Amino acid sequence: MINDLPGVINLYAYAVCRGYHREGDELNETGGAFLRTEVKDLDGVSVITLEGEIDLSTSAEFKEAVYETIESGKKDIIIDLNGLEFMDSTGLGVVVAALKKTRMEGGTIRLICNKRNILKVFTVTGLDKVFSIYDNLQRCLDD
Repeated sequence: MINDLPGVINLYAYAVCRGYHREGDELNETGGAFLRTEVKDLDGVSVITLEGEIDLSTSAEFKEAVYETIESGKKDIIIDLNGLEFMDSTGLGVVVAALKKTRMEGGTIRLICNKRNILKVFTVTGLDKVFSIYDNLQRCLDD
């Protein structure tokens, strides 16, 4: 199923999520959307917290944070999407690639998301069946 996702993501994710994009959001120095990433360790679990938007101009920063975490030997990773206002297909591509990479290492990626516009992208693309998605960090850690 994961190998069939790029076409689905490109067809649906951009259109679904872009409808919720707010004009006038803060821009980074390249003119694209603003993204802040924070990586912390909670009892052996790496939590990557995102704030802002993930699009073509910020997806490399997101990918770097995720891949550095995986390459540091962390196998249990949580990505907190609750601080995002927008995520397009490039962000979904990073999440899917990270899942493939962690699974090859015997690990897992769990997501935290309670934003309707972001959740809708996962639902429309079928990724809600591929990822474990929680509404908050405590529920994710308790599972």
